[in-house]
Amino acid sequence: MLTSMATDVAQTVRNARAMAGLTVRQTAILAGVSPSTVSRAEKRLLDPSVSVFERILAACGFRCASVFAPNVDLDALRAARRLLEPELGIPATEGSERYARRWDAAGLLSAASEPERASELCFRAARQSCLSARPGAVGYGYREWRQVARSLEDSGQAWALTGGYAAALYTPVASVDWAVFYVADVATAAAAASLDEVATGSRVTLIPFDEVTAAGVQELEGGLRLMSFWQVVIDCFAGTGRMPDQAEAMLRQRASAAA
Repeated sequence: MLTSMATDVAQTVRNARAMAGLTVRQTAILAGVSPSTVSRAEKRLLDPSVSVFERILAACGFRCASVFAPNVDLDALRAARRLLEPELGIPATEGSERYARRWDAAGLLSAASEPERASELCFRAARQSCLSARPGAVGYGYREWRQVARSLEDSGQAWALTGGYAAALYTPVASVDWAVFYVADVATAAAAASLDEVATGSRVTLIPFDEVTAAGVQELEGGLRLMSFWQVVIDCFAGTGRMPDQAEAMLRQRASAAA
């Protein structure tokens, strides 16, 4: 018998899969369930258990909440960076290896060209690593990003720019007015840059480094520090406004340069 709960689950699964751009088979592989489970759930023929429902949503980059909320699993980010930059020697984890296997099994790594494969990797990692929802990320009120960068440099701690302003060094595509930095210690960096924490509408966000994001930081002339090219692309896909457009423009430019 069809219940209202099954109807809600069916619509939620369909919406999540559509937003993630995945087929039923790909969703099933990424979630570790059978394709029939996903298909029957979408057709209201199955009311899946909570754990299965959560796994399907997580495969699409979401988690259970009153509305769709971003799922954050940094093993996906680790998996993508390992595949894109094997020369950095980023350590594997059980979770990152699982992502790599499931992406491959779902056909997401079998693109016709290397640029297409790289784009798919960045996009999939971004689906699981919403920029503003990263662990330890804190939002602050507006301050011009160059001033923040100078303050962080003067403070003597590790830092690097990412997101739209970092992408602007690669592409003329305009972005939102949102400065995002990785830092060694969020509280220390905020104090050094005289940043005031805000609950909403942040214009500067500080994210703590981990062993993945700290790998491949670029130091440019003039003291500017940028995240790895691939980390900037992933972070732009994981951002807002025109940041995904910037990510795509960066990938096109790289592909053209390599041609």
